[in-house]
Amino acid sequence: MRPEHLGIGDKTFLINRLIQQAPINTLIREFFKNADENAALAAEGKRRVDIFPTIIEGVRKLTFWNTGVGMSAAELRRATDLSSSVNKMMALDGNFGIGAKVSGLAASPDGIRYRSCKDGEVNEVTIGWDEEEQTYVRFSVQLADGQIDTIYDVTSVVQAAAKPTDFDWTEVVLFGESLAHDTVAEPIGTGVPVDRSFIATSIFRRFVSFSPGVQVRIDVAMTKGGGKDETGRFRQLRTLDEILDRLPRHEDVVDAETGITVRYIHDPKHEGSSHTYSARANAATGSTTFLALVYRDERYDFRTQKVWSSVAPTFGIPFGSKVLTVEIRLPDDAAFPNQYRDALTWRHDRSPLTADQYAYLVRQLMPDWVKDIIRSESPDSADDLNDLQSDLQSLLDELRVPTNVAKKAPEQITRSEANDAGLAEPEPTTRQSEEDEVKIPGLKPPMKRTKPRASTSRVRMAPEGATASKLARALERAPEIKILTEADEIADRDMKGRAARFYPEVQTLFVNGLYPVVAKMADELANEVSDAEDPDEARATALQASQRTLAFRVGKATCFALAKRMLDDWSTEDLERATSPESLSMAADDYRQSLASARKWIKDRVRIASVSALR
Repeated sequence: MRPEHLGIGDKTFLINRLIQQAPINTLIREFFKNADENAALAAEGKRRVDIFPTIIEGVRKLTFWNTGVGMSAAELRRATDLSSSVNKMMALDGNFGIGAKVSGLAASPDGIRYRSCKDGEVNEVTIGWDEEEQTYVRFSVQLADGQIDTIYDVTSVVQAAAKPTDFDWTEVVLFGESLAHDTVAEPIGTGVPVDRSFIATSIFRRFVSFSPGVQVRIDVAMTKGGGKDETGRFRQLRTLDEILDRLPRHEDVVDAETGITVRYIHDPKHEGSSHTYSARANAATGSTTFLALVYRDERYDFRTQKVWSSVAPTFGIPFGSKVLTVEIRLPDDAAFPNQYRDALTWRHDRSPLTADQYAYLVRQLMPDWVKDIIRSESPDSADDLNDLQSDLQSLLDELRVPTNVAKKAPEQITRSEANDAGLAEPEPTTRQSEEDEVKIPGLKPPMKRTKPRASTSRVRMAPEGATASKLARALERAPEIKILTEADEIADRDMKGRAARFYPEVQTLFVNGLYPVVAKMADELANEVSDAEDPDEARATALQASQRTLAFRVGKATCFALAKRMLDDWSTEDLERATSPESLSMAADDYRQSLASARKWIKDRVRIASVSALR
């Protein structure tokens, strides 16, 4: 007897759960991908995907239409089963047939209408949620002759509407959640309005390229620019790769060891408008800089605007995320998409794969011209913070905080008085003096050799007073301090209402120069110099002193948190909490401890200014 295939005990429950748990945000990707793949099967020059509104009982419904190989009634029935596809192979790392119907029904339970023209005949079927059956079905209809069916011929209906039947095509219309649901304005749910160019932008962001020869057109009612209240006219949608030559600069850098390519793109705002170069070159969509993983010509883990700005320092871009795009392009055998194709997983264990895991590579491969842009985008600082960072470095040296890569020294070795924590220890020799030999009762001592031997790891003693070199100490480097004073920069890094944010991967500490305690301390300091000759200058000096001392307080808190790394009782999660924006904010709030040092700094500044004025 042959082995028996496993079945499904409650198929209805499994289907309902699969659909109701599906992510809605993949809806546009799934329907477009199916249309693109099918259009690629058409003759060269006739490969087209159109996206437009269809008016049904006075309400706009989102429609995907494509040329390609049409489907007969039997094929249309098979194509509307879950995990079923027509005219393509199913594979885990291919575009398998679970996504469009599942994510589509999750967002459009009122129905998804399929029409397909094959050999001059057009058939139709609508799938959706049936209240009476309490599951997802192909809806049945009663025909003029009294017959009831779920797949039916609508060739005459299509011809009456002056639509072509002389070549193959397929059309999908999303009804949404109800008859009144405008799925053009709200494609991912009633009450969830999106930008007018949401469809075009979603496709532009997700797809690195379209199938060869496929032209994508989107109705003007669904793109940025003119045509908001129009329909019937189209704008062509292009990919970013198609317009790269119209951007200021880009470069691909390949990592020979992993085969990963990092693409760096400079996409600033155009001199003649408020839009980026890529947005001006692609009239159908709004384009912004972003970070993304690229796998088989699709983008995953897409981050843009504030989300990109918030994580950019980890990728070596503390400033400039608004003008720099980074794509991390993976080899074809590097990942698997998950079942809904909204994220990537590692092939070996199916754990989540994100762009953060390649941040080190983005920093390591970064070209000099990108670094120049980052420097040019950095805000000019009127204050020299070298003295603060020097003090923080002294604190770390005093605490003997090793770097993450430095080995912990064995406790039995006596350290020199100098700060040499983090040194790797040599192995002791096997040679010992007679005085050092351990005497064990009953054990006969070995015969003396004329020439004593030692192991190859013999250690020679350093001259008295010698200490470890700075290189060997491998002590932690003090965080680089960046004080932000622009509200937009603070918001981009999700620091509003927070005193600071620490990025351990690049040892950078961003300080919120507009944190409320700064103004409170500055007021107190300004009152003490209210009789100054120039009150505005005195106020500015007090504000600067307040920002500096805030930076030092959160810097010290960060250093003390780094020192906890040496304690076995502190986990990685504990260390992350210790350097979180919330923890650093509490350290910043105790500003009175810094008043004395702030007053001294102000007096020093006034004295220096007075000496300079006398020269």
